[in-house]
Amino acid sequence: MNPRLVLRDTPSKFSSNRKKEKESLRFGYASTYFTLLAMISFLLIYYVWTLNVNATQGYNIRDLQETQTELKKKLERLDSKISNLESLDSIESDPTLKDMVPIDEPNYVVIRSDVQYVYNN
Repeated sequence: MNPRLVLRDTPSKFSSNRKKEKESLRFGYASTYFTLLAMISFLLIYYVWTLNVNATQGYNIRDLQETQTELKKKLERLDSKISNLESLDSIESDPTLKDMVPIDEPNYVVIRSDVQYVYNN
């Protein structure tokens, strides 16, 4: 017969509190191994999930940066086109403006708050 089993099964008056607490906490090697294995597995899965989320965010950021550069180039082209259309050369070369003649002695309408309409010559 195993003396440890006999001592464990028989209550002793001289047992210390520490020994009593240790005996009440029965956590064997298999339970410890299983718990540690579960914690390591959980941490590994969490780590892989975090890496996946970060990689996905990186791809999204890169796509948004590419879109931003394309939009900046498009804005520059549109600004160039606007400045070209608003230039004096393009306005003077417009065929609808060729038929216009200058006005001699124009009359101006000046609107003031105290007077409704005043004509200036």
